[in-house]
Amino acid sequence: MISFFKRTIQDKFIKRVLKPQVGVWINVVDPSSEELKYLVKEIGLDKRNLESGLDPNEVPRLDFVRDNIYIFTKILSGKERKEIETYLIVIGEDFILTLSRSKPSFLKKILKGKVPFITTQKLKCLIHLLSLIDKDFQEVTANLVKAVHKQSRLSPQMDEKMLYSLLEKENFLNTLVSFYHHINLLYERIIRKIEFFEEDKEIIENLIEESTQGLNLCKSFLKLISNMREYYVILLSHRLNRIITILTVFTIFIELPTMISGIYGMNVLLPFQKNPWIFYYLIGIIVAIWLGFILFLRRKKII
Repeated sequence: MISFFKRTIQDKFIKRVLKPQVGVWINVVDPSSEELKYLVKEIGLDKRNLESGLDPNEVPRLDFVRDNIYIFTKILSGKERKEIETYLIVIGEDFILTLSRSKPSFLKKILKGKVPFITTQKLKCLIHLLSLIDKDFQEVTANLVKAVHKQSRLSPQMDEKMLYSLLEKENFLNTLVSFYHHINLLYERIIRKIEFFEEDKEIIENLIEESTQGLNLCKSFLKLISNMREYYVILLSHRLNRIITILTVFTIFIELPTMISGIYGMNVLLPFQKNPWIFYYLIGIIVAIWLGFILFLRRKKII
């Protein structure tokens, strides 16, 4: 779907227009093949870059084709904002274009006028878009590290379900680390390749600082998750050793009377077999051996 919006300095709100014009914002969401052909033929965009803008595996980068600047970044999608997809921003001579598979979560803020999105000021719009994207990722990162920190307090009671949840968080943190790394490289290249006003340049430099903090935060909590997994492995190993020890002791306890009763159950002449008290003697011997074995295990701190 292709939508056209425009807002000048004199306008209080952004408004929808029917066709492209100078200073327009072209918002493209999940375009069809026909719509892509329209963008290539009528707007003059590069087909290969448009297709890359719909590729979820595209990394953040900057490209120049003719008079257009193609900025590939990432946005969060899905109800829980756990999916990351490519978001293409194109700065043209007299327009700005955004393209993605799904509607960005911050689109409503722009359309409702919560963001001073003046479409005739293309670089200002770029700054606003990058800031909104950064804010989304910072919020998700903060919520994720809170969840990991909360789960770390429950590590002694960790079960299989909690471990699976932890591994999911670890996987998403790794994805965020990759995002923050590449987005920092993109910001640095944007500053070098595009001429901004000094105040706009400072905003991008602030975005670099925030992304660096997000990167370090994700790395720190990845290390915490790694320590939690190691703790869980040690805990499982300890529990397994305890179980094996208990089963071994139980086996010995069972084998002792079985062995003695088996000997006295043989059809041969045995000492004291005609003694009416031999049964109680054998029970006493077994109990004595059990007690001696228990004292030995306690002295060795096995049980």
